[in-house]
Amino acid sequence: MKFIDMWDLDVRPGQLTAWRPKTASSRAAGWVPDGRPASHLQEAHLRGALRTAAEGVRGPSWLATTFELPGPLDRDALRTAFLGWADRHETLRSRLRPAADGTGTLRTDRATLPTGELGLVQDDFGTFTDPGALRARIESVLDGDTDPLAWPSFVFLTVEHGDSTTVCVGLDHLNADGYSVLLIAYEVVQLYRAAVEKSDPGLAQVGSYLDFTGPEREAADRLHGEHPTVCGWREFVAQDGGRLPEFPAPVTDGPERPAPAQNGGLDWLLDAPQARALDVVCKQKGGDLFSGILACLAMTARNRYGLERFRTLVPVHTRAQRRYLRSLGWYVGIAPVSLPVHAEDGFAQVMKEAGEALRTAHPLADAPLDLLGELLGQPLEPRFMISYMDTRWVPGARRWSDWNARALRSRRFDAHEVYLWVVRSHEGVYLSFRFPDSELGQAVVPAYLEEARRLVRLIAAGL
Repeated sequence: MKFIDMWDLDVRPGQLTAWRPKTASSRAAGWVPDGRPASHLQEAHLRGALRTAAEGVRGPSWLATTFELPGPLDRDALRTAFLGWADRHETLRSRLRPAADGTGTLRTDRATLPTGELGLVQDDFGTFTDPGALRARIESVLDGDTDPLAWPSFVFLTVEHGDSTTVCVGLDHLNADGYSVLLIAYEVVQLYRAAVEKSDPGLAQVGSYLDFTGPEREAADRLHGEHPTVCGWREFVAQDGGRLPEFPAPVTDGPERPAPAQNGGLDWLLDAPQARALDVVCKQKGGDLFSGILACLAMTARNRYGLERFRTLVPVHTRAQRRYLRSLGWYVGIAPVSLPVHAEDGFAQVMKEAGEALRTAHPLADAPLDLLGELLGQPLEPRFMISYMDTRWVPGARRWSDWNARALRSRRFDAHEVYLWVVRSHEGVYLSFRFPDSELGQAVVPAYLEEARRLVRLIAAGL
């Protein structure tokens, strides 16, 4: 499944309908007070949403997926599938209301709906014949119906074409990470088919993200200024004068306010045979595919910009318990990666350094960035991040092409961020990316990525 930006989404014309969640009962008592806390990520996300709303610069922060259902749409079956999916994942039926206490500290009050308490309201937008107008309306609905400060912060859409239907499921980042989005198509397809055929969808029970948040916070509360994890981060931050890593070359050439819209795209690094070849080369040299690609990115930074140390942030999943492997939620930590890239170092040596840097950094991902900022006495703002996901084992992955499944990101406005997503699928390895749409950003990021791609392919070819 490709992770793409909204402007790259291609949807066939058809009849557009929004399916908006609502409480099945008008009784306020349907909401049950819930003492399980917000996660650190959720709390930081809400704090940022409140701040940007007050500044009048709020932007969307949703993730979404689209996929195809064959044949004429059975609306009753799809309603059953949507509601069944929301009942599977408790985070969708839970609302967080942020409020500042008397000391100015953010407090979140949670309430949760039991299963079976959701309904759906359909809003028909008519038939669209122009793909651009259709895409714009879909984006408008996603932007407006995924507010993290309100419930519901998720919405369903359908585009009926007669011979098939495009389904879109969008939700604010508060409810899901990128891996969670990859799980949606399979579950909704299974639930829809089961509703049509009056059969069992065959989906195993999943853990609730709400049960994850309490232990996560308890573990984080044990951190202190001299904790080894905090010391590791302090050393990392000190490497660059107290800042988190930035892209190896400047990407901002003008005023930061208002922040420019980000540019981006998707580029195939390797097809499936090339990916297998690179995997073999990396393992023969004592590494793996991600440490090999990270080494190529580091070597490209050295070759282009003369850097002898490559620094970035790497997301790490926190789904340590089996019950959370298929759970919808924001199960992500951030690891600080720093590796030397000396002028004389070849690929094998840099990959060895990359692998060691990843192993060293992994335990540091247990500390939430917002809490680290408090313990270190300075805000920590991610600006350069490299993510890796192997999606070959995600349920339904071999059917994504049949379903024309895509994962989507909302537009982003930021003057500094450069994010790279390396994704391995059954089709190969692709690189999805974002960078500031500035003169410098356009000049340096695509050229850097093109050189890195050439290097990755040379290594895969054994050259």
